[in-house]
Amino acid sequence: MKRALLFLCVGLFIALVLQPNIANSSNEKDIRVPQIGESDPVTNEDITQSSSQSKIRIGIDASHGGADLGYVGNNEIPEKEINLELALRVGRKLQAAGYEVVYTRQDDNVDASGEDLVNAQRLSDMQAQDVDILLSFQSGNTTDPLMKGFTIFTRPDEQNVALANEIGQELVAINFSNYEGIDTDHYSNFSILSNRNIPTILIELGYLSNPEDYTRLTDPDYQEKIGQAITNAFLNEIQ
Repeated sequence: MKRALLFLCVGLFIALVLQPNIANSSNEKDIRVPQIGESDPVTNEDITQSSSQSKIRIGIDASHGGADLGYVGNNEIPEKEINLELALRVGRKLQAAGYEVVYTRQDDNVDASGEDLVNAQRLSDMQAQDVDILLSFQSGNTTDPLMKGFTIFTRPDEQNVALANEIGQELVAINFSNYEGIDTDHYSNFSILSNRNIPTILIELGYLSNPEDYTRLTDPDYQEKIGQAITNAFLNEIQ
């Protein structure tokens, strides 16, 4: 009788005391907290928007405007309108990140006096406003509808090239189009790059003659992605 009573007590002790503790210990070991390791890929959508402490003033230029339509395909949106929409979106993203932004134009009210003269006036205005860097947006076109991709033009200046490279890499990260690289050899072909006193980066964002580039450049969602990619490049390079 005493032995049966002893076994009963031991059984109750195991059931009421030891078993819950074992179960809790097992559950704790089974809980897995997801963590991001250094080898895990991080996309642009994972990145939390940062704020810049930089006091630089960024000029934003939308190429063409007014009577100068730029490239226009069959029943398509003129280049001047695409450039302006992209420029405004990029400017808003940069402002949201804490940068000071000024524009060469924010509407289509542009004097029709020729591209070179218009760009000379824009550069003069940007210099008068003491911009630290000027971003100019335009699009390419060609008779070959299969040709696609974006190119970045600038003077062979170390800081300009570093920022241009960062912009290129961020645009590659959103799978925008083919990256044709940075061109520092042919800046003299573009009047917007003619003022050596204003560090300028010209981004030729794709070929409007290519259906895929055109579709992305006129898609508001992709325009937002482009704006964020360029802003990320500034945050990475100029804090």
